[in-house]
Amino acid sequence: MRQWEEAARIVFPASDRGADLSILPLYALDWTHPVQKKELFDPSLAARPLRLSTPGARRAFQHIPLPTFNGFWVGGRRMLGINPAHAVSLCTFFNAFPAGYWARFTDVKYVQLSFSVSGKGVSEVWKSDAAGRDSRLWREPFEGDASFSPAFGIGGMAEGGYLWLDIHAEEASILDGASWQVPASFAKARQDACIATFNSPRSAARAIGAAGRAGSVQKVFCIDQGSSAAMKDPAFASAARALPGLKYIRQKNLGGAGGFARGMREAMKGEDEYFVLMDDDAFPEGETLERIDEFQKHCSSPVIVGAGMLHSDSPSSLFTFGEVINWEKIWYAPALDLGYNHDFSALPLRESPRLHRRCGEDYNGWWLCSIPRTAVEKIGLPLPIFIKFDDIEYGLRAKNAGIPSISLPGTAVWHPAWHLKDQTRGWVEYFAERNRFLTALLYKDSPSGVFEASLRDQSNLGIRMEYASMALRNLAIKDLISGPETILCSQGSKRKEAEDLRHSIDPPLLSPSQLPLPSYQVQDPAGVPRWQRAKRAALGLLNAALPIESGGIQEISSTDSWLSLAGQSAAEVYDGKGKARFLKKNAPLFRKLYFENIRLTGELVKNWRPLSRAYREADLGSLKSWDAIFSRL
Repeated sequence: MRQWEEAARIVFPASDRGADLSILPLYALDWTHPVQKKELFDPSLAARPLRLSTPGARRAFQHIPLPTFNGFWVGGRRMLGINPAHAVSLCTFFNAFPAGYWARFTDVKYVQLSFSVSGKGVSEVWKSDAAGRDSRLWREPFEGDASFSPAFGIGGMAEGGYLWLDIHAEEASILDGASWQVPASFAKARQDACIATFNSPRSAARAIGAAGRAGSVQKVFCIDQGSSAAMKDPAFASAARALPGLKYIRQKNLGGAGGFARGMREAMKGEDEYFVLMDDDAFPEGETLERIDEFQKHCSSPVIVGAGMLHSDSPSSLFTFGEVINWEKIWYAPALDLGYNHDFSALPLRESPRLHRRCGEDYNGWWLCSIPRTAVEKIGLPLPIFIKFDDIEYGLRAKNAGIPSISLPGTAVWHPAWHLKDQTRGWVEYFAERNRFLTALLYKDSPSGVFEASLRDQSNLGIRMEYASMALRNLAIKDLISGPETILCSQGSKRKEAEDLRHSIDPPLLSPSQLPLPSYQVQDPAGVPRWQRAKRAALGLLNAALPIESGGIQEISSTDSWLSLAGQSAAEVYDGKGKARFLKKNAPLFRKLYFENIRLTGELVKNWRPLSRAYREADLGSLKSWDAIFSRL
């Protein structure tokens, strides 16, 4: 007789304070008749990008009913009550079984759904394919107390698709103790959690507590790189005492890459099979680590398994389903053209057929990511590049070695959103620019697109009068041209240098009482036709370079684009936190920085092949390289 083990418990957002309604769409919703969209029957429509900005797309979107949650109630973490004459669907991000991923990457051929139900009604199991077309696999009425354990083959689902449970209640009914199960495996999938923290002891306390509560986690390594020891904080100290498996390490600030590399290096001294990297400000759904553990245990070959990132300030919105690198722009983009920030409270999984296809990607974000020990032994540790693109480069390195990266549906963390951080107004920009082109040097044989990408970004910043950002980008390219030794030697000092350079150029912040009244309302950039945008960009660059003054001072919101500043000589510009700076055009500085960027980027392009060879041969991410760095701390 086949033995089964739980791969994913069906759970609900219950707490001592009741169900969390802000995230309920991720777990359950009222059943409605499936909307038969045209793209379900026309593959050419499904392959096109989803553009809600077009009138036709908006009209189609308006016909999709918003999900409701009136027919059921959450009775506990694993209990759901269904009201009489109502139905509930579990075709949701956390409770639908991602059969496409299991079929493609694991040895699992059959899946069992085990659940208990009481009351009177009908239980159904549905299946979707990669196009989002659904079909009913199983249907069974129930009355009184009943338990079911139907099994389903998933062998033909490698391209994509989900399995899920629906309950239709004639009388008040209770669903309890449901789980998706797979054939039992004797493989081990012990995990070590590696958490890097910097001056965030309360966040780190919550993170190590979440990791410690996962039964699959054997040890937790917390790498503290802050200016003040996290152990001095009572909340962190209390969390640490409650976690006997915690290894707390203080070291000089080497950024996220250095913190995670140290955690992985320490974990390699043991025997556990997987290393889970997690941000200190990420809070995982309680089932995430267990689900990843079970998935890893069944993988046919090494796979880097990441979790999704849900926005802390919009908790039902998923940042991305997977990302790839656009080598022409040398920047990341959503895989399968799925876009960013999908809100399941507006478009649940059931009504989003595009999301049922298994998503291929180049890398995982390190808000939470499980890396097999065998992968680290084969390709090494992250590059010593402090911050930005460390996770991207590692995923590309793994992919070149035949180790895929996936973001496993049903696993996620809540994490502060990127839209709360503007990297063009901080020291981080230096690292983003340098590491972006370093990644290109490592994986791109020709410099096609490099000059255009650099010039486009400098033009944008110049029109916005962001001279500190222009200078940081020039420094980034200059250091990159200097070769691998510059990166190794400046590992611990470059952040301060970048901060000092920005502070030497950036204008000071203004208090609200210093702000003059705005002269007029800024035009909405979304309403500007493309030809006008091109014209305004050309005139904006000309204005930025010439010593001519425009009248008036505009008040510019952080939500406005470069179009709002094109042609202006002065403006008060707000950041995302409500603070403002007075920006004034400096044509001589613009010309100096702009033409310096052209010269430096030209030198980078000219020396692309020898630089590429030098960085590849330097093997910066090797264990030997990191051991040398750690020995100097």
